[in-house]
Amino acid sequence: MKRGFLRSRWCVISALALLLSVVPFVFVEAAHAADDVIRIGVIGPLTGAYAFGGNEVKNAIALAVEKRGTVLGKKIEFEAADATDASQAISEFERLYAKGYRVFMGSYGSFADFAVQGVVDEYGAVMMSAAGWANEFTDNKIKNYFHWTPRVAVFGTRMGEYMPQYAEKYLGIKKENLRVALIWNANYEYVAIAARDGLKAAGITPVFEEGYPLDRKDFTALVANLQSNKIDVLIPCQGSVDGVPFRKKMVEMGYEAPMLFAMGLIYDQPDFGAQGAEVVDGCLVLSYTHPFIKRDNAPGLEEFAEGYKAKYGWYPLTHATQTYSATLFMLDMIEKAGAYDADKIREAIESADIPKGQYPNYWGVKFDEYHRNVGAGDPLAVGQWQKGELVTVGTDEIKVGEPIIPWDPSKL
Repeated sequence: MKRGFLRSRWCVISALALLLSVVPFVFVEAAHAADDVIRIGVIGPLTGAYAFGGNEVKNAIALAVEKRGTVLGKKIEFEAADATDASQAISEFERLYAKGYRVFMGSYGSFADFAVQGVVDEYGAVMMSAAGWANEFTDNKIKNYFHWTPRVAVFGTRMGEYMPQYAEKYLGIKKENLRVALIWNANYEYVAIAARDGLKAAGITPVFEEGYPLDRKDFTALVANLQSNKIDVLIPCQGSVDGVPFRKKMVEMGYEAPMLFAMGLIYDQPDFGAQGAEVVDGCLVLSYTHPFIKRDNAPGLEEFAEGYKAKYGWYPLTHATQTYSATLFMLDMIEKAGAYDADKIREAIESADIPKGQYPNYWGVKFDEYHRNVGAGDPLAVGQWQKGELVTVGTDEIKVGEPIIPWDPSKL
């Protein structure tokens, strides 16, 4: 009798232990489901080498969340998690997921976005990258992953389209006669490849190409080679480590290509502009749309750009402008979905077809079967540094000034 009672009591205790081991998770999921909160997360570098860009993205999302205030009548909760490598990115994703986060915006730098995009389908979350341009982002059809901005391949295509038009209009040289130089550091060879592909599609073959190690210090020989080859158009693919000293060496040697047309990277960033007009003036740069486009055609851009500067002390990066716009779109899609549910949000995004001029970055929004935004990069912004400021000089829908080619400061 006693043994039977003990056995029965043990069974009850075991059943209760099993129930208690499950109940917290049930309660957690129920709490998340019943929460009057819409959660938006981002995982990326807030410290380390890419901290400036990561914080630009974080700031932009925070401002978008502040702008919207609520979605579906619920408060928006935003959290940014620091990750300086892929392993940390996954750990932070799992931490936020456990707190109820199901919607994630991409960050600055490719490693975190690549890591997180690989698990969103498995976990039933949805993600939108808005600050990266690697072609590999959309090589695979990931059900719950979307890419807001144009890939580097689009930049290459636009270079092949825009540059010959500028050369013919301002230099009087038809594309078949152009002498083009393409240079890059080892980190950005993939950017040079995109540029070369775009030029090839336009029927242009560079007459001079040179790649070099990232740690190169002396650019004297490279500048001398450009001079001796009588280059019409120079296309550099450079970051801050090499782009600034290269440009300073050009100035030191008194050399200016008739047209320098950069493939983004350092050439449209604040640290390039900080070098001063003597170094930066005259450089053209292909870029995402940013705060210096024609603001009348991009509703909300004025408020965002000036609000960002007032709060943080400088105008936002191109990546921040894109992320701000993408976050507003994502919040709109949650509203459209009618629920904080990854599947319903994905369906809302897939059905979106929004014309140009509806968001602060100006581009339209429509995703293809690879979840690439085919409206992105139509158009890209062409900027020129004039008096130490980046002025959008093309294309027509978004420009605010005219280019000076070849560069002549007396025309300012």
